[in-house]
Amino acid sequence: MNQALLKLNHHFLIPTPQLQDDRFVDTLVYICRHTKEGAWGFVVNQPLPNSVGALLADLDLPVSQQMMNTPAVDGGPVRIEAGFVLHTGQPDFKSSFVIAENVCLTTSKDILQHLAFGELSHYLLCMGHCSWSKGQLEAEVCAGDWYICPADLPTLFLTPFADRLAACYAKMGIKPERLAANLGYA
Repeated sequence: MNQALLKLNHHFLIPTPQLQDDRFVDTLVYICRHTKEGAWGFVVNQPLPNSVGALLADLDLPVSQQMMNTPAVDGGPVRIEAGFVLHTGQPDFKSSFVIAENVCLTTSKDILQHLAFGELSHYLLCMGHCSWSKGQLEAEVCAGDWYICPADLPTLFLTPFADRLAACYAKMGIKPERLAANLGYA
């Protein structure tokens, strides 16, 4: 694979059986930024026991019953105390940037008011993130550690957490029960 052509913004990564990092077993990672300087994104299929509502209530923001039933997501092993909001719509907040058409990431607190008042229809509150240093993700992909799947809004925001990984496998035509844990080369 030509590393210069690899652009993974707005793609999902699925760990292959040979990936030797237990933190990513059965995860689906959404890549937000991939440049020559490195990459970062969020695990989007691992709900936390804390709800969005509980986290907002800790900040003295109003919460709805729906928010109390909406889990936050374990976004990854880096900065697990930090919250990041993936959402549909425009980059209308202080620290927002566009990832893809109709997908933004916001890191500023002003978005929390909008969450509290139910003004965002599709969002994920991710606690922590995943990151790769310069050339690291490209090397892992070239080594066969990740499957790459184009991202889509239904999988990212609407598919139940427990079904997201299977949805990507199906989209790629992969039957996970047929994957070997250890691959050999002749």
